[in-house]
Amino acid sequence: MTKEQRIANIVADLEGWEVKSDENGSYLEVKLGEFLLEMDLSDIPNIDTLTKEELATIIFDKYLEQ
Repeated sequence: MTKEQRIANIVADLEGWEVKSDENGSYLEVKLGEFLLEMDLSDIPNIDTLTKEELATIIFDKYLEQ
């Protein structure tokens, strides 16, 4: 499967995201299918204009590309 196909699969599973805060600071909570992924906001360069495709690419690059 190509990188583009894998990113398209992530986009299909991506249900939404939300900036959350706790005692350790702010983070991005991502609902990805049956999983919740917590990401450091420093990994997201443009949170205000973030698209599903951009977030899927960041997830792929950070967590899946080996």
